[in-house]
Amino acid sequence: MHGASGDARTRFLGAATRCVERLLPMASADGEAYRAEIARAGWGIEPETWRVLRIVAAAGCGAMAGVGAMASGAAPPASGTAVGMAAVVGWTVPRFAIARAADRRRRAIEAQLPDAMELLGIAIAAGSPVEQCFREVAQNLRPPLSGEFEAVDREVNLLGHSREQALDHLAARCASRDVSAFVAQLAQAVSQGSSIAEGLSSQAALARETAQAAALERIRKMPTKLDVVLSFCFLPPTIALVVVPTVVDLLEFLNDTLQ
Repeated sequence: MHGASGDARTRFLGAATRCVERLLPMASADGEAYRAEIARAGWGIEPETWRVLRIVAAAGCGAMAGVGAMASGAAPPASGTAVGMAAVVGWTVPRFAIARAADRRRRAIEAQLPDAMELLGIAIAAGSPVEQCFREVAQNLRPPLSGEFEAVDREVNLLGHSREQALDHLAARCASRDVSAFVAQLAQAVSQGSSIAEGLSSQAALARETAQAAALERIRKMPTKLDVVLSFCFLPPTIALVVVPTVVDLLEFLNDTLQ
């Protein structure tokens, strides 16, 4: 059943994508922007499909708002406003979803990066070419960083990109300051002929210290966040059990006094 429903969704999205693409061809600039956004999130969809998903979400939210407005007997201006606002929400929410996915992926990559840099330094010190080291290290990593290292090897050895281009693409896909610093350090070491292994080892240690500092900062902020959550949990019952009866008694007293 799940497979059949998945195939039906795939066919529907494919047909909708082809229809929208015929009516509104996507500009190359928009396609590249969407592709970069999808790559940062690690999603395996095409830009045209991503645009159709946003259109479907906007249309679906607008339709539900229209049905709700009709069922409640709202006036036409109010119904139109509700439909428009719901459509805007439907168009915007997928952007938040893909942004959250990109942020989770970035944090996962940054957590794996220190170990990856150390492994890469060891492989380079053993005498292997840099591109081959990326492929070897990728075999000992977990996604998503393993896929990014494999992409570097694939771009250089299969697509004919230069090493600098492949590293720049790696930094752009990850959208991480740690990865950008790693790419810059590696490119500088290669161009200047300095020790790549030592530089990567130092950078891995620095990345670990930065991650530990960030974790400690999150721990220090946790009591404040817990206080806010506990306030929202205990404040409504406190008001209902203490304040409301007091106000009711006060009103009754004032009513009796005035009478």
